Amino acid sequence: MEEDKILHGILLKKAKEAQYTNYEIEQLNLQSESLFIRYFLEREAAKIVENTDIEENVLKKIYEENQTLYKFPKKVKIDTIFVKDLEKAEEILKTVNLKNFNSLKEKNDEKGQEAKGVTDEFLFITEIHPAIAEEILNENQKNVIIKKAIPVQEGFHILYLKDIEEERQAIFDEARQTILADVKRNIFGQVYNQLIEDIANETVRPKGPVKIEKNKEDKNTETKSKQ
Repeated sequence: MEEDKILHGILLKKAKEAQYTNYEIEQLNLQSESLFIRYFLEREAAKIVENTDIEENVLKKIYEENQTLYKFPKKVKIDTIFVKDLEKAEEILKTVNLKNFNSLKEKNDEKGQEAKGVTDEFLFITEIHPAIAEEILNENQKNVIIKKAIPVQEGFHILYLKDIEEERQAIFDEARQTILADVKRNIFGQVYNQLIEDIANETVRPKGPVKIEKNKEDKNTETKSKQ
């Protein structure tokens, strides 16, 4: 992150020192102004959306009409032995079982140090590498070792599928925050456009009572008629 900041500073300095034509400066200013306007409108629209009360019965109705959308994907507990070479993976597969998995992993695993820690927590199958997820979906049993070297970009995984929680329907209380976020996301565009319209109307609409005055000719005419 620190390197990115340094590079940003260097590039910004170079950009400021460069020579620009009047047309280029005009285009830069227009882009900057457009970005500023968009940032302002998005910020103000987000405030309005955040403070908009969505009635509970509206959320419940959306849930009832779209229950199939609100499901928890399959969850699994897994562990893997990762090796970079296929031949090594196939050698491990010849002897690996539930009893010796941990010891073989300790001897052979080639994951980076940051990835070696094992968390005994359920993971949504959607969070797992697609190649590993595909093998899990083809396996109906838990507490098994998949007797296959699963290819990924960097090497191969030997998979220990510890436990499975099947996909299930979310109840309303579990789905509520997702529904609320979806509703607010959907109304953001409406609020954004309405905000522009309101500001435009404020600009062209008179802010106070209009005072109508007669022009000089009217005044002169009025004076003459009194005479």
